[in-house]
Amino acid sequence: MTSISAALGIMAALALSAPSQAAKPAAKAKTYPVVASIPAGDSFWDYATYVPAERRLYVSREDGLTVLEVDSGKVINPLIKGEQVHAIVPLSGGRALITNGASNKAVIFERRTGKPLKEIPTGKKPDGAGLDPKTGQLIIMDGTEEDAVFADPKTGAVLARLPMGGEPGSPVFDGHGLAFSNIANKSEIAVIDMAAHKVRARYPLPDCGDASGLGYDPSTGVLLSTCSGLKAVATDSKTGKSLGSVPIGKYPDSIITDPVRHVFYVPTISPGELTVVGQGPGGVPTMLSRTKVAAGVHTGALDAARGRLYLPAGELQLTAGKRPAVAPGTFRIMVIDVTR
Repeated sequence: MTSISAALGIMAALALSAPSQAAKPAAKAKTYPVVASIPAGDSFWDYATYVPAERRLYVSREDGLTVLEVDSGKVINPLIKGEQVHAIVPLSGGRALITNGASNKAVIFERRTGKPLKEIPTGKKPDGAGLDPKTGQLIIMDGTEEDAVFADPKTGAVLARLPMGGEPGSPVFDGHGLAFSNIANKSEIAVIDMAAHKVRARYPLPDCGDASGLGYDPSTGVLLSTCSGLKAVATDSKTGKSLGSVPIGKYPDSIITDPVRHVFYVPTISPGELTVVGQGPGGVPTMLSRTKVAAGVHTGALDAARGRLYLPAGELQLTAGKRPAVAPGTFRIMVIDVTR
């Protein structure tokens, strides 16, 4: 994901945009129906994270964290207050971490109650974050300072800071000690050694401006990056080789990877649609479907086992010099059936 400043630029441009002229899916494309629409309070949003053991969806908001209990439809808003909340990272022991872009910190809290437990100082405008399964370390991406903060999820102690040479996006992990992060303003993917706290390699993303969302399929080793030029590009995670591209809508932000069906879900703000990207021979990306969902979709989370994709949506109100707002009564969480 791009930093919040870049995301604001995307949305400001949306107010003046024309309809997308990107290619349409094939006539026999698979359908992905919307099966529910759940209101959840009006405020701008960013990431979403699903915790299967709890059957809970967490959505980061301008002023805190919203929780949807998916079985009952109950909404807790907010579970914990915050200042331009972005990433949500589940941790062991019933805890989680959120990044607060407006207060330059990350907070570890108790998921059941929202009780704050520890604060981690970061650089300016922390955005994406993740937990590496191999080293057990947190990595937090600072958008404005263009660096990465490594931290201990148990104590909250900062272990190291790494200059990224550009604006880092939300990380994904290979499970063997490497993290990957788009560098949005440099059109490249940084390969990060989590144990050594170093950038091991940089993979070019040719003709990929404002590389925002990044997905990774561990079974194939394919990385998928979204670009501002109405496309997503695939990269071999081991070699950095470009594998091809597919058309998407305007103003992408994040990619949701489906480890069961081995596809990538790409929501885009304009025209409020979901592009589903498959993988052909050799990891070549293929467009499976483009489905109209709702205005404003740009992030989401997946219940892979049950085949439900959750996409927050809402009509965005844009005013020069101000943070985005959501038109009253329009914010909801769209539930997509990905099993059909």
